[in-house]
Amino acid sequence: MQRPAVWAAGVVLALVALLAAALAGFGAGLAVGSGLRRPEGRGERVLSGEGPDKVALVRLVGAISHEGAGWLSLGPTVSARRVLDLLERARRDPAVKAVIVELNTPGGSVVASARIHDKLAELRRSGKPVVALMTEVAASGGYYVAAAADRIVADPSTLTGSIGVIVVLPNLQEFNRRIGLRTVVFKSGRFKDMGNPDRPLTPEEAALFQGIVNEAYRRFVDVVAQGRRMEVPRVLQLADGRVYTGAQAHRLGLVDALGALDRAMTEALQLARVRRARLVEYVEGGFLGSLLNLRGDPSHRLAPDSQPFSVQYLMLP
Repeated sequence: MQRPAVWAAGVVLALVALLAAALAGFGAGLAVGSGLRRPEGRGERVLSGEGPDKVALVRLVGAISHEGAGWLSLGPTVSARRVLDLLERARRDPAVKAVIVELNTPGGSVVASARIHDKLAELRRSGKPVVALMTEVAASGGYYVAAAADRIVADPSTLTGSIGVIVVLPNLQEFNRRIGLRTVVFKSGRFKDMGNPDRPLTPEEAALFQGIVNEAYRRFVDVVAQGRRMEVPRVLQLADGRVYTGAQAHRLGLVDALGALDRAMTEALQLARVRRARLVEYVEGGFLGSLLNLRGDPSHRLAPDSQPFSVQYLMLP
């Protein structure tokens, strides 16, 4: 009675071994075929270059939030917590001489964008220059982050700018009336349910929300003025919420150079005063995991990071 069980266990173990071998072979073939190098050091992938020095590449892809996602975040999102960890790792690594922050984001949370900006400023104070690379979109909170860099490089067709603040409050009063939904609110103060979607805003509530927006906007303007070494009146002329192409932003002084990753690498080497370096990206899950992204980016999950409203540095379509 035990022989069939032993035989079945042997078959299962053989299948597992074959699957592991197939995955290892696929990973090796993918590495050779794609030109990727085996990671040098724990959790690093070398993208290009050689030598003992390194330039760290940190990517921000998707809307920016503290934990990485909200209820309506169906696409990729940026976890500010994870980005801060990666930047701290670059700061502590003595071989890292500069950092490139690659941006493809429409912006997002005011607090999360500010924390990443402040961490980049800390990197610069530690003696490690920062280059911001704008790819498809680096608008609103994305530009807030980029303003902390020593140099900003953008593709000519990048969408950037959108310097401003937005709060969007839905009004579901008519919809609720049609479906017969009624809400009863008990509150401790007159403004405790400000933003309630089941009723219109009062003038006093609208003024309070606008005051919050204006305060965050003033901080944004100050960040741009300091980072780009512009006078505040000039920033105010540019910061009316409009979107610029990379080429337009370059002409206006919001971007230092036009180009792609190779141009950003050249800028990073010049700022760090090194002739050559390896461009490295921090990865998770080991060699095979880094190739296949088996573990995935934890910042792409749909986390229940819910709130009734939030103040956003965000470009809306």
